[in-house]
Amino acid sequence: MAKFLQDVIDASRPKPHAEGKTMVLDRISVDLGPSAASLSQYIDVLKIGWGIPFLIESDVLENYVRKWNSLGVSVSNGGTLLEYCSTKRRQEKCIRALAAKGFGTLEISEGVIEIPRIEKKAMSELARSLGMRVHIEVGKKDSRNQLSLNATIERLRAAMDLEPDMAIVEGRESGKGVAIYDDAGGIKWDWVDAIVSEFGIKRIMFEAPLEVQQTSLIIRLGKEVNLGNVSLGSVAALETQRQGLRGDTFGIHPAPPNISGGPSSRFVYFIISSHGTIDQERIMKLTGLNRRTTQNSLSSLYRQGLIRETRDMTDLRKKLYSLNS
Repeated sequence: MAKFLQDVIDASRPKPHAEGKTMVLDRISVDLGPSAASLSQYIDVLKIGWGIPFLIESDVLENYVRKWNSLGVSVSNGGTLLEYCSTKRRQEKCIRALAAKGFGTLEISEGVIEIPRIEKKAMSELARSLGMRVHIEVGKKDSRNQLSLNATIERLRAAMDLEPDMAIVEGRESGKGVAIYDDAGGIKWDWVDAIVSEFGIKRIMFEAPLEVQQTSLIIRLGKEVNLGNVSLGSVAALETQRQGLRGDTFGIHPAPPNISGGPSSRFVYFIISSHGTIDQERIMKLTGLNRRTTQNSLSSLYRQGLIRETRDMTDLRKKLYSLNS
């Protein structure tokens, strides 16, 4: 069935998605009506959060999972469920039961407890033998017990050694006071830049429950960024941002494929491409980047021939930047 005004823009995004994956955090609180079916092409993974499956009758849970599977959506456990089973030494039974109920993705986390690497490896291997994808989540849920940036990167490295389909950076449902988010839900861009510089974005997913966080990450990292813990009610809004169908990303200029200098340079390039001729102070205000990072990004873009630098004739002390078209 054709999308509305498909002759104006084809907003379909058939799966499988090689990039720009969306993971929904689900409470099993919705009836799978026509709207869910229509939006399912924009959902890659639906995570039934926390330990909710423990509360549901077995046949009801299986029916719910298989309905999502029929829409082409892989269903995942919340990491807390597997952590709980691990404390009871029942993790193997848990994984086999999830696979039997139709769960196609296993999330392994240690948001509450610590799980030895050898145990994570065994879980990953068992899940793969049962035909499941593997997601490994890094980060702690307690805002009073957060990992440092260096510790987060080290754990992401350890996760990558297990070759997961995706490594997830913890964001919880609140998006506040954990990992890349400060207590108000603002994004700590130095963390994001460090993570992306180390691992890229293809196999990293940032949990981003708040729509303002989703928008900011798309503007900064591009529509290809993988985002998780999205509410079902935010899926359509997120996809309009990915496709430039909303004011924040309307007409977004994709960064040149050969741009170098990391995410900060791409972000500065986007700001210049969106605002035309602009000075450094304005760039800093719009991006939230510090002076040194902004200057380094501008220098990198200039050396690559992507922007030009001129003097502000009203104030010769100032430099202006624009695209080198």
